[in-house]
Amino acid sequence: MTEQPPISLNQARERVVENLSAYFAQDHISLEELERRLERAYKATSVADLDALTADLRYGAPAPASQAIVPAPAKPVPAFTPDHERILSIMSESKRTGLWSVPQELDVVAIMSDTTLDVTHAQLPAGIIDIDMKALMATVKIILPPGVHLVSRLHAFMSSVNNELDDATPPPGAAVIRLSGWAMMAEVKVLVRRRELAIG
Repeated sequence: MTEQPPISLNQARERVVENLSAYFAQDHISLEELERRLERAYKATSVADLDALTADLRYGAPAPASQAIVPAPAKPVPAFTPDHERILSIMSESKRTGLWSVPQELDVVAIMSDTTLDVTHAQLPAGIIDIDMKALMATVKIILPPGVHLVSRLHAFMSSVNNELDDATPPPGAAVIRLSGWAMMAEVKVLVRRRELAIG
């Protein structure tokens, strides 16, 4: 049999660094332990010293660097919905439509702008959803799906505020949107989108 040539110090150091990185990637050692062992690896003066850095990690550990490391299957990332969010629209047009996550508290600031909040297909959190609105010389439209209950505490100054909602009592457990804030020289319209849902 052909005898393998002895490994050099630099080759051994590279192998140990790769192996330590693999151990850390699979949570076998902490970041502090990785840094401590890497520091010793770069200060090592012999192959034996380098081998000693991973001697206690060989059992139940990932494959050595010479072998391919198969990454663990990715876990599904849960959807993240912030508890509080702000939509700011100044002299512009802003729309939230389609599939989006509505936070528990939403601040809407519309100044000389056109803002649309369509929650027909949005993901609504449990409990009361607070929308605090400040509309100045703006047009704000809120579109709701059937069955959502809206409580309006919006103050209007030289403004037009229209709520075109269902007269029927919302079913138990229905989402509740509490609208507060003020509208000055603005137009605020809340309506229910029925036609698209009926066609769909």
